[in-house]
Amino acid sequence: MPTSRTCCGGKASRCTVLNASAITLALLTKLQTDAPLLALLPDGTWYAEAPPGLQRFVIVSLISCVDEPLFGGVAFKDALYLVEARALSTSGGDVYAAFARIATLLTDAGLTLTGYAPMLMRFEEETDLVEVDAADASIRWHRCGGHLHVMVAPLVS
Repeated sequence: MPTSRTCCGGKASRCTVLNASAITLALLTKLQTDAPLLALLPDGTWYAEAPPGLQRFVIVSLISCVDEPLFGGVAFKDALYLVEARALSTSGGDVYAAFARIATLLTDAGLTLTGYAPMLMRFEEETDLVEVDAADASIRWHRCGGHLHVMVAPLVS
């Protein structure tokens, strides 16, 4: 994941004040600090992939993020994330309950972003699938989540 100091492939002329990593970090923080979610998925919340050996966790991945222009500036940032509860089938994890908690935390929720205010946070599509390991068909991951649409606008001083 890009840091808060890098964006747009390092081409500062294409960057705005807020890059997608700030939104991503706010989402991760909100999920990582929720005790009921941690009780359901004790291996935590991760960006894009979890470390090896974990069995019950949340994955947050950025699908796309664009700046909507207005009068030579940015009117708002429009981002789409895939947010999934994942559990190894033998771990006893309840991905449905975990995704219900994730949806409660993130739908119409506020994010802490300096200089920006949330305009929209909602799940637009849900996913529910079982992923079978290519090398060992006895290993199955249950994945339940959805596409989270996030829009934030700069605050006007």
